Amino acid sequence: MIRPISLFNTLTRKVEPVVPLAPGLIKIYTCGPTVYNFAHIGNLRTFLFQDLMKRAFQAAGYQVRHCMNITDVEDKIIRDSQADLAPDATNEARHGAMQALTNKYTAFFLDDLDAMRIQKPDEMPRATDHIGQMKALIQQLIEKGLAYASEGSVYYRLAGFPHYGCLAHLDREGMQSGASVDVDEYEKDQAQDFVLWKAAKAGEPIWNSPWGPGRPGWHIECSAMGMEHLGDRIDIHTGGVDLIFPHHENEIAQSEGALGHQWVNAWVHGEFLMVEGEKMSKSLGNFYTLRDLLEKGYDPITFRYAIQSNHYRKLLNFSFEGLKAAENSLKRIRAFRRRMEGDGAAQAGGGDTWQEAIEPSKRLEEARAAFWLAMADDLNTPEALAAIFTLISDLNAQDDRIALTREERDAVLGFLDETDSIFSAWPHQSPEDGHAVAPGQILTAVLGGVVVHTGDVLSKDRIEAEVRARSAAKAEKNWAEADRIRDELKALGIVLEDHKDGTVGWHKA
Repeated sequence: MIRPISLFNTLTRKVEPVVPLAPGLIKIYTCGPTVYNFAHIGNLRTFLFQDLMKRAFQAAGYQVRHCMNITDVEDKIIRDSQADLAPDATNEARHGAMQALTNKYTAFFLDDLDAMRIQKPDEMPRATDHIGQMKALIQQLIEKGLAYASEGSVYYRLAGFPHYGCLAHLDREGMQSGASVDVDEYEKDQAQDFVLWKAAKAGEPIWNSPWGPGRPGWHIECSAMGMEHLGDRIDIHTGGVDLIFPHHENEIAQSEGALGHQWVNAWVHGEFLMVEGEKMSKSLGNFYTLRDLLEKGYDPITFRYAIQSNHYRKLLNFSFEGLKAAENSLKRIRAFRRRMEGDGAAQAGGGDTWQEAIEPSKRLEEARAAFWLAMADDLNTPEALAAIFTLISDLNAQDDRIALTREERDAVLGFLDETDSIFSAWPHQSPEDGHAVAPGQILTAVLGGVVVHTGDVLSKDRIEAEVRARSAAKAEKNWAEADRIRDELKALGIVLEDHKDGTVGWHKA
């Protein structure tokens, strides 16, 4: 069964059912990172929203074909990669320096995706591998009269595309007119003929072209890569709201100007992230990457949940109090999961009647219906999660008095698996499995004097050896050492439980 899902389409300003171009298949293009530095948590909010959307379609029964580009040539990349090169450096050296920088930060970005359990796209094209496609697209626009060369650069002719401004809903009559612009970002009222190909400048890596040596403009990159990998019609194009204008507006002009028909059915954008009520800024000291959160002891999956538990189209005020609340919410879901994995004998009061008893299977189906009703309505995650927490309250109260049967528990676990396939935050994790670290998780902690690197998996024996070392430290009243071991295990996702009888249990956070 395929469940219908509706999304807010920025183009029409309406929540509309997503009707795939090919039955059962959703083609999604994502504007990926510009890899000149670490992605900050505002960037990561966008990629987490896109992962939630993608997983929701998969859980709803669709196949998804996903392409996300890597922008590895752009103004800021050139600025940072060429800073240490001599003025007379060769073009080969300039390309090599740019590639070294972008390879480095692409690897860090992929680590971030792994740490937050964001699914990798089916295609992840790099802009520098598609210069040929960009030049061909530019030539096509020139031949159609939609672009023109000037002093070694090529510009898009806005006057030739009457629909320009349809995505950002611009007032074309009120826009300033004048000379062509070479910069990639500008204000709405400055919309002018924008650059497709930039003429060579001193100190920059260049490619040869029919219009002279130079490099592509930022906007042409996504049009060329999107059409190359997903074709001339796409179901959904995503990005942050900051990309609506000019980037996505220019993509529409380039792509539809060349194709002669609509390119994307639905444009879906995620809102900004604020930090403690202010815009994130290095000067304010509130600029964070995922690594900054890890250094403060926060689990990347807690961050994932904190982001995804808020609606993607609502301005999100990130705070460390909010992270703590997210951590507590996850603990509640995971504790409920462990309870359902048990047999109920320890929790139940032993009675077999209760005036407020419910039918667990019926209550479960009500929760499933409420969950999908919310997710189908523009990915309303607050309401979807409310359906889960209401179920937890009801079934915990029931199980306290009348233990659920194994069949009922397994049905509940099936629902938790179904919802976790979207949120990826409360999977089945048995200590006996030795699954203490998610593959690819970024770790900076040291365990027993040994650095645990990305992708390491802690065995049960390794964890229990550390638990015994902590117990020995406590016996010797070496509280600092005991706390150190506890905190290092916590940083690796292992929670210790000190029991009254002196024994210590542990489980995955």
